[in-house]
Amino acid sequence: MLNYLLKISLLLSLAFFLAGCPKQTPVSESGACGNEVPFCVCNPLSPKCETKTVIPNQFMDRPDKAGIQLSFEAAQTGIGAASREEIEEQLTSLLNQIRIKAENQEVSIFVKCVGKACRSIKNLKETTENFLGNSRDFNLQSDESLSDLKVKIRLDGEQLIFEALDEDGTVGNAGEILARASLGRDVAESGWSLVSVPTFEDEEPSSPMSFRIMKNLVTQSEYSGVGVSRLPQVGLSFEAAVAYCQKQGRDAVPPNVHVFEYALRQGKIVGHRRAHLEIVRLTNDEDEIEGPMINYEIDLFDFERALDTMLIFSWRTGDYESSKQTYFQDDLGFRCAYWSE
Repeated sequence: MLNYLLKISLLLSLAFFLAGCPKQTPVSESGACGNEVPFCVCNPLSPKCETKTVIPNQFMDRPDKAGIQLSFEAAQTGIGAASREEIEEQLTSLLNQIRIKAENQEVSIFVKCVGKACRSIKNLKETTENFLGNSRDFNLQSDESLSDLKVKIRLDGEQLIFEALDEDGTVGNAGEILARASLGRDVAESGWSLVSVPTFEDEEPSSPMSFRIMKNLVTQSEYSGVGVSRLPQVGLSFEAAVAYCQKQGRDAVPPNVHVFEYALRQGKIVGHRRAHLEIVRLTNDEDEIEGPMINYEIDLFDFERALDTMLIFSWRTGDYESSKQTYFQDDLGFRCAYWSE
């Protein structure tokens, strides 16, 4: 009898012990917690809920949008859209003409704005003075009466004109215009800006490369060749955008992601409120010109690398996404770029 009671006591103790052990929650592949509970909250041990490394579509040295102009604005038109590079190109021509007349002797220059020229183009006088003052064989004079030549800046319609006048005959004949350079509306509207792009060799920095890129998106009138519409041309496929760029000559194509990115960082390009998205190319690692731009340690793009793969840049978020080359959308614009040797 005693042995029987002892066995009963042991069995009851074992039952109470087992009842106190925590139960293992089974993994439910169907999400048994209900639709209102996220699957991985309900089933944290499921293979589907393992932590995955997501490769961001961005450059690691630009993890956010801080300091980058991502706002979009209407395309500028007329001579007011002239870039500093375009202005300095004309000033270079002006100085070369003066050097020939002055036989490479040092010349002092006074800069004078006539009419509304310097009000039409932001920082025009400062840009001109800085360029001339830093050029070989020239020094900037703040007193007009002490200068050898007077460089006058004026507008004639949509033509920006620089003239070097020798009033006293110090270099040439008295009252002679020694040199003249001009920037017309057609040049200003094309908006080709110069952008410098870093390159790498064995993941180490190398010499940068220079590209020309359109400051503004291609407009409807530019694309069709008729009319005066300044609205961006949208709704094209990648192939149609490439075909248009190649008509510009100089092997122009839509910019690759590196040329576009650094043009954006350097403030060389602007978007348009009618085109929130823009066609960009994935940089081709097989190309001898484009390949050195890629630094695989900082360029984390989760895209399959293939020649002329189309990407889409969002002016709203600053992100890049992949797309089929036949993609059409009403707010998808494009611009062109080419390598500047």
